[in-house]
Amino acid sequence: MRKCIYVALLGFILKFTGGALWSQNSEEGASRSYTESEKPKIFAVVCGVANYKNDQAISDLNFTDDDAYRVYAFLKSCKGGCVEDENIAVLVDEAAGRSNILGTMDKIFSKAGPADMLWFYFSGHGAVGAFVPYDFDGSPASFLTHDDIKNVFKKYNAKYKVVFADACHSGSLFPQAPQASPSPSRPDPDGTKVLIVLSSLPSETSAEHRQLREGVFTYYMLKGLKGTADRDNNGVVTLEELFPYVKANVLNYTQNKQTPFIEGNAPRTMPLSFLK
Repeated sequence: MRKCIYVALLGFILKFTGGALWSQNSEEGASRSYTESEKPKIFAVVCGVANYKNDQAISDLNFTDDDAYRVYAFLKSCKGGCVEDENIAVLVDEAAGRSNILGTMDKIFSKAGPADMLWFYFSGHGAVGAFVPYDFDGSPASFLTHDDIKNVFKKYNAKYKVVFADACHSGSLFPQAPQASPSPSRPDPDGTKVLIVLSSLPSETSAEHRQLREGVFTYYMLKGLKGTADRDNNGVVTLEELFPYVKANVLNYTQNKQTPFIEGNAPRTMPLSFLK
């Protein structure tokens, strides 16, 4: 009963606040431009699970592996940061087991410096406060929790830390999921500023659409990052431009059945892609 009340209350708050839970403080103006030397270097781990190891514990998905490859291709492109091969990893299906994801994050993120950006993307099943890796066996310990991700992020002193997750089912599918993740309305107690952008509220299901042949959230996330979300036409897509664009379009496409939201704390002017 407490979980149901929490989910309903969280949904009410986020629907009426627009999910705008990023930091109000910023060192940068929303319309500023960046020189080449100022652009953060990106270090990224991209994961997608369509075919799960234990089909008795969890059903397979259709396009989540393709979503991961699309995000990988974007990050390798100039608009996505021209990420160098040694600074990015794409983990799909059997490569996206829990321990391998965490180990790969350490390997890639350990190369980052204080002016850089850490990127993590996950497409697959999700639960409240957790993602579902390839080797999920039905036990609570086999989840990849938001806290697991944050604990890796906090080891490294990068300027920006962001997670995008297109998790194709809500927490109601996994009642055994851990509930330790902090409230999305406040930053972590230790001050680690990790932004997690999720494809739907805990009470909702994220959609894979056969016409798009990808997750609706990932489709609009990539479309926005490639320039459609650049409201002020300054060649930089920021968090405060991307999130409202993605949320509005996902709500419209799914007829208000899927509501992207933000957990964590980050500057609203965090740059996410550079168009020129």
